[in-house]
Amino acid sequence: MPNPAEWRAVAALHIASWQSAYRGMLSDGYLDEAIHAEREGVWKARFGGDLRPDQIVVVADDGRDFIAFACILAGHDPRWGSLIDNVHVRPDRKRTGIGRRVLAEAAARVPQEHGRMPLHLTVLEANRPAQAAYERWGGELAEHLEADLPDGQRLPVRRYSWASPDALIAALRIPT
Repeated sequence: MPNPAEWRAVAALHIASWQSAYRGMLSDGYLDEAIHAEREGVWKARFGGDLRPDQIVVVADDGRDFIAFACILAGHDPRWGSLIDNVHVRPDRKRTGIGRRVLAEAAARVPQEHGRMPLHLTVLEANRPAQAAYERWGGELAEHLEADLPDGQRLPVRRYSWASPDALIAALRIPT
């Protein structure tokens, strides 16, 4: 778990990931300018004061910088369970297995009282690479819906779900 002073590093990785993955999906104005204040505000608020016990953040670093992180909000929704709110990998480290590792570690930290609940996430309909990853990781397409995005757009998204943290961890097993 990063310490509260590391919110800037988490925000910087989140920004770099979105700028790489969402170009052509989110507006250029947002990705070039507004994203900085918006994402920094999100992570500063999340890390401000004491970290909430239902917020699980796992990071990986290369000795200098964060290269990946996952954030799960345990017990977020009574129907869908814990929300996989973020899985981000530095663009030059994608497809190395680090995303699976941080997500598996975050899922393993879901508190016991939420451990039998499902997990879920939403992904932009246009983000085919992320959808392919979630499907490889055992995610089941649960529904199509629309979401309001930080750049002011309302776009189609897909919800993927897993039966439990254990089911996600089993699907994420990294071959040895």
